[in-house]
Amino acid sequence: MATTSAHGSQSPDKTDWSPLAGKECVILPDNDEAGQKYADRVQEILAQLTPSPIVKLVNLPDLPDHGDIADWVEARPDDDAGELRRVVDTLADGTVVNRPSRPAAQIEQFQPFPTSALPESIRGFVICCARAIGCDTSYLALPILTALAAAIGNTRRIQLKRGWSAPAIIWTAIVGESGTSKTPAFKMVMHPLRDRQCKALDAHAEAMKYYEVELAQYDKVLTSWKRDKRTEEPPPTKPEPPSASRYIVSDTTVEALAPLLLANRRGLLLACDELAGWFGSFDRYSSGKGGSDSANWLSMHNGESITVDRKTGNPRTIYVPEASVSVTGGIQPAILHRALGVEHRESGLAARLLLACPPRRAKRWTEADIAPEVESALTQIFDRLYDLQFTTDDNGVPRAVIVGLTPDAKEAWKEYYNRHAEEQNNLSGELSAAWSKLEEYAARLALVIHYVRWAAYDPGLTDPDFVDADSMRAGIELAEWFKRETRRVYALLSESDEERRQRTLVEWITRKGEAVTVRETQQGNRRFATSGEAEAALNELVKKGYGFWEPSPSGKRGQPTRRFVLHATHPVYGNPENSTKTANTVDVDSVDGSEIRFDEE
Repeated sequence: MATTSAHGSQSPDKTDWSPLAGKECVILPDNDEAGQKYADRVQEILAQLTPSPIVKLVNLPDLPDHGDIADWVEARPDDDAGELRRVVDTLADGTVVNRPSRPAAQIEQFQPFPTSALPESIRGFVICCARAIGCDTSYLALPILTALAAAIGNTRRIQLKRGWSAPAIIWTAIVGESGTSKTPAFKMVMHPLRDRQCKALDAHAEAMKYYEVELAQYDKVLTSWKRDKRTEEPPPTKPEPPSASRYIVSDTTVEALAPLLLANRRGLLLACDELAGWFGSFDRYSSGKGGSDSANWLSMHNGESITVDRKTGNPRTIYVPEASVSVTGGIQPAILHRALGVEHRESGLAARLLLACPPRRAKRWTEADIAPEVESALTQIFDRLYDLQFTTDDNGVPRAVIVGLTPDAKEAWKEYYNRHAEEQNNLSGELSAAWSKLEEYAARLALVIHYVRWAAYDPGLTDPDFVDADSMRAGIELAEWFKRETRRVYALLSESDEERRQRTLVEWITRKGEAVTVRETQQGNRRFATSGEAEAALNELVKKGYGFWEPSPSGKRGQPTRRFVLHATHPVYGNPENSTKTANTVDVDSVDGSEIRFDEE
């Protein structure tokens, strides 16, 4: 079978390569720099498939500059298809190992967040803020998607088929060390919601003043009514205290959330700059009855009912029929490593989190700023989403409006569902649990994208009651990105201490140009107190096959020195030595590590 990218050589990332999982693949690049870059990117994409394919990179012999396979075929008019195939197979099969490889941990490279999948109305905000702050776009994209989902809340659900509808509830976590600009990005996204919350609480304070006056009048009338023994009038009606509209909360206890959810049927956004407290609540026992909060959180992720028994307060028992809480925040890698133990990863609680762990980047001053109209546009979108209303059932009870799928959107969903199911069938344990939740996340994200487009008056949106193919494809693209990132973060969480130390050292050497001396290693890594410790660590990398020693230019006074050099990222196989062209094979079982450190050093 011969194939290429669905959108041409400029967009290999927009193609579904999953049918090639476990297959033997031969890449025939064009004979120019662009062709080689394309081949390299395809190799990286194929490296992420499960099971891993065997990939062979064959440079066709006698290709002219900028030539491609069409030129190669045209130059052989006397060869039929069978002969052409035989030549390619011979080149591919006749490869031998000509370079050792670095046995990198099975940790995928970080892929940039697909901002192209976001509606234009919020894409500009994400990109502008990321430039102004100097952070990764995911630092803004994840909390903004979560906040938008909370604005929709219980008012809408997307129906995938009869009996299966999904809510607009999203949980996200930005994984990053202190000083990586998580907080400025988080504050930027939360500003319109905190402003809305502040205005609502001010209005509630004013309403409470009127309530206190009415309550005083009520007490006076009630006292008079009690004194009049002969009155046949009913007692006066006690005024109801005003309820505060709540949009955003930071208290992670279910006992504190329950009365707020009861009073705010739309649902809430739990936004914590640091999610450590929320993770700690998973195992917190409520009301001394031996039931952890984690069970209630599992229900809230699906917008299901919860019942909370309280030791104090009135009423003691609170029943919330549809508890909707979207969650977003940041967490440091080491804390996440402790909080998300194997128990939570395999139970499915961690699987409900959409994670992003972008590489750390050096801060650089920038004059980039955020235009007021960009912030204003986002506020207007939130305002319109919060204007969405419930429908009611036959008993007058508020219910979510059920949103359907257009025929094209349904086809896109079916294709994704089947492909995703095949992937999950090859997984087990924590990844299988994560994949089970990521399945529906594509639909949840599509629902959010759909109503953001509606709130922004997208002219391409024809019917607000039906999610179209564009919104569904955007939701799927986001879900695919989160799948890759989940696999990467879980691999980081599963490392042993020794593996983590070796990986971070390899990453540091990579950033230093892939070759370092013992002295440079000691000076650049505070965990090495002596040059002997640094040399021992480098010797361990040699034993593990990560690299080798080679002589380096003489040091002071002509003293001989040596430096450690990393091997190639992947095993590379080449044509026999007498071949005039090089055909390389890449073993995609070896992939790059991440630049994220999950230790506390």
